Amino acid sequence: MNKTETNLQEAITGEARARLKYTAFAMQAMQEGHPEVAQLFLEAAGAETIHGISHLRAAGEIASTLKHLDEAANGEDDEIEEMYPRFIREAEAEQRTDAAASFRLALERERHHRSMFKEAFQAFKA
Repeated sequence: MNKTETNLQEAITGEARARLKYTAFAMQAMQEGHPEVAQLFLEAAGAETIHGISHLRAAGEIASTLKHLDEAANGEDDEIEEMYPRFIREAEAEQRTDAAASFRLALERERHHRSMFKEAFQAFKA
């Protein structure tokens, strides 16, 4: 991978993280009764999303719907079979029940996502 490709991947990760954080910050601001601040965070989160999509396009990661469904369906496998089970074990070993619970919830939803994407992939091919 050359420097530009590495930089694109780093930028994609950074934009995605910023979008998540700003969205979470907006939710917290709303809970605390500050909708005007929440709106600022949501606007920034939207901009971060656009930046990340632009970087994905430049990195050649936007293709056809069929390819995206295939990638999404198969991409969930690693999270379900390897990543989240390991994260849960490690969090439990470190007595981080909050993190283990978060990982378990994500694992459950990833299973649903995989099923949803695989079904859509098969229907799209037909």
